[in-house]
Amino acid sequence: MIWVRLFILSACLGATGWYLEREQRAGRFQRVDDFFLDFLVANARDRLTQPGASPENPVVLVSLRAEQKAEYAAWPVPPLDWQTILKGLQPFEPSVVVIPEPLFWGNPAPEFVPAVSEALLPFSSVVLGIEAQGSDGPQTTPPFMGGIDDQLPRFQRVDGPLESAPSFSALVTAPDPKLRSQSELGIAAATTDGALPYAWRAEEKLMPSVLAQTLARYSSSPYAFHRLRLGPGAGAYLGQGLFVPLEINGSVKSQPSTQVATVNALDLMTGGLADGVSAADRATLGKGKIIVIGSDHQIAGQAPSTARLHAAALTHLLSLPRLQRLTQIQQWIAWGLASLAAAWIVLRVRRSRALHAGIALIFAALVISFLVFQANFLWCPPTLPVALIGVGAVVGLIFGRGQVQQPTLESSSASQ
Repeated sequence: MIWVRLFILSACLGATGWYLEREQRAGRFQRVDDFFLDFLVANARDRLTQPGASPENPVVLVSLRAEQKAEYAAWPVPPLDWQTILKGLQPFEPSVVVIPEPLFWGNPAPEFVPAVSEALLPFSSVVLGIEAQGSDGPQTTPPFMGGIDDQLPRFQRVDGPLESAPSFSALVTAPDPKLRSQSELGIAAATTDGALPYAWRAEEKLMPSVLAQTLARYSSSPYAFHRLRLGPGAGAYLGQGLFVPLEINGSVKSQPSTQVATVNALDLMTGGLADGVSAADRATLGKGKIIVIGSDHQIAGQAPSTARLHAAALTHLLSLPRLQRLTQIQQWIAWGLASLAAAWIVLRVRRSRALHAGIALIFAALVISFLVFQANFLWCPPTLPVALIGVGAVVGLIFGRGQVQQPTLESSSASQ
């Protein structure tokens, strides 16, 4: 009888595991796993918002200092100077180049704009900012997009109320059309208190800001897998375990106390890497970093520039702890342990207690997952392990051990 029960259990577990694993790969149980992860994050949010000890700062601000504007050919900086700065950055092979302020010099475009476009080509990823005008009240008409709405990506996985995200009434200034083909575009605007929205709302669509575009490119997170949550517990989940804690309206707080690694843009314009860039600046620029370029100032009492706001926010966010998901092999081990728990229910637990034992084991597994996440932010998608234990409880309820019969008084007398 034991072998029969074991055979039935193995067949049920195998069919359930095959079906659920296929469905999980297709994303049909994604909302269950997302809900569980949101629960874990909500209970560890305070620790997830505290920067950890980062061995290396991955963000560098290349500062076009307003105090030195006489050193440039003109101010705002013209295309020829931008070309020189970008060429000076090429040997450092940055992961993402971010230019929050729109690179637009009016119509007709001045000379050397195509040269700027050519200088951007060697970079693996470039994010250019679009200036937008915020909307104070409710939107009654569609925002003015200037014909570039098809060039802006959309968030595809959004939980929570869309209306909590900030909206805009118009896109004011976009980068020169010659620069858009090899770049990603994002909306670059801050709220009055210096917060940076992660997403901007245009009617029923959410579009990423420069901040979101940069983190998506840096973490290799396509928007099909990039999940945004608004409202209570707001945050963004990206690849490589990156979690971005957000305010309830989906913005990132200003980080005025964050120390930003800075390099003077003039030092990249000398025409020779060895001559112009000091050893300290070379070490700061490093390889594979996020390089934010923009105008800057160091005047006490004035609000930070758009470029410095983005550099500070990125520095802060990339110093936060990362979420860790079990690898595929580790998940197989978890599934194996769940299958052993199911076998124990069927083979060792009486039918009348099988359902209670299954519920108790599922509760214990979830508690252990909660404690492990609290300790080191490690988590496992719960759908398949819980289902395997549940199958064991159902099979045990039907085919489990029967009630052990105690010898009666009459049978004892007859035997005597």
